[in-house]
Amino acid sequence: MELSEQAKLDMKNALNGKISDNFDELKIVLENLSAKKAVTTDHGSFKQIDKAMGKIQVKMNRLQA
Repeated sequence: MELSEQAKLDMKNALNGKISDNFDELKIVLENLSAKKAVTTDHGSFKQIDKAMGKIQVKMNRLQA
């Protein structure tokens, strides 16, 4: 699956702590990060992706409430 430039930018921003306030965008970024995490072999990258995914899930839960 090839990602668009916007999808890559959204993932990079999420990894740097810049998270959108749009629930649908967060859902897409979370799916993309999940796919990236599945193929990552570097422990540091894995932990960084895992941390970003946790923050996104918390934000999504807040937006749903």
